[in-house]
Amino acid sequence: MPEDKTIVLGLVSTKTPRLETGDLLRARLREASHFIPAERLAISSQCGFSTSIVGNRLSVDDQRQKLQLVVQTAREFWG
Repeated sequence: MPEDKTIVLGLVSTKTPRLETGDLLRARLREASHFIPAERLAISSQCGFSTSIVGNRLSVDDQRQKLQLVVQTAREFWG
């Protein structure tokens, strides 16, 4: 990867209401940091939540919890 690029890892599913764990996300970030320096990594959902309107059963609360998990994990990993 070019050294001037940030790599965004889509580690949180927008297809299922099952909430990932912070431990799992941090483990995946640590694994990725073996290949790309941690300061060039970012975390996000896999895609947007708009697909929940046409078939994926995620409530607004499910979506909020997933976004809060992304923020909390980022703070713990990079904080």
